[in-house]
Parts: sequence; structure tokens; C-alpha cells
Amino acid sequence: MEKIDGFAVASGTILMIVGLVLIVVAFFSVKFLLIYGFVLLLIGIVILATLKQQEFVEPIKQKAKK
Repeated sequence: MEKIDGFAVASGTILMIVGLVLIVVAFFSVKFLLIYGFVLLLIGIVILATLKQQEFVEPIKQKAKK
């Protein structure tokens, strides 16, 4: 069973939320925030979509000293 990286889920979710907030704010104020909003939203979606494809680094197992 593969573990899902909690940090990747959290960062992807946070990026998506911030991106959506910036997009909503851009409709009511300055329009250049749309660029940042869409970029953050896209990065968040990519992070969440590639969770299963990410490789995990296994911790180094120490050998017993003789």
C-alpha cells in the first residue's frame, strides 16, 4: 500500500485555494491578479493530480558496527 504525502496534499490544496481567492478578487479589483490566480490554481491542480506518480525517498538504514 502506497502512502500519500501529506505535505503534497496540503500544499496543493492551499495553492488551489489561494489561486481561487486571487481569481475572485481580480474580478472585483485589479485584473493582473488573474495571472497569479490562474498560475497558482494550475500548480495546485498539478500537484494533486500527480500524487500517485511521485517517488518517495526511503530513509537510510544504518548498518551495525562490528
